Amino acid sequence: MAQKMSRWGVGPLFVLLSVGYSAVIVVISKYYDPIFLIGFMPDQVRTVLGAALIAVGIPFFIASVVMVNKAYNSDCLVTGGVFKCCRHPLYASWAVLIVPGIVLLVNSWLGLTAPVFMYVLLRILVRKEEEYLAEVFGSEYLAYKTRTPCILPYGIFKSS
Repeated sequence: MAQKMSRWGVGPLFVLLSVGYSAVIVVISKYYDPIFLIGFMPDQVRTVLGAALIAVGIPFFIASVVMVNKAYNSDCLVTGGVFKCCRHPLYASWAVLIVPGIVLLVNSWLGLTAPVFMYVLLRILVRKEEEYLAEVFGSEYLAYKTRTPCILPYGIFKSS
């Protein structure tokens, strides 16, 4: 049996690398201001879209944290709620919703590379969690994995 993984899995490494990358992007964006301003989208559209992404992302994140805590404490595989949308909703809330929303509000097209970086990073890091879950929950997890997208909610790209 696998040694129990931390409740946060690969999250701390994901956060460290994502924050580091984002800090570099913020410094570059501010240093070369106004070169990286998002000029292809009207300010009102950008602001409303950014706020909407954050408004959806925060409850999605909170629901994910609550469900991760419950699942971890009960040693069970959770496949309902936000986990029905994607296998890693906690990470998805940041990479797909909250960070893109913040970037739109901050108004930096260079910042739009941060969610792309986060997505690629997640696809690499999350393998460790997936291997652990497959070892612990076996066929139950493998069946869940085949019917539920990895990171992008609602099967935008159903990836294993």
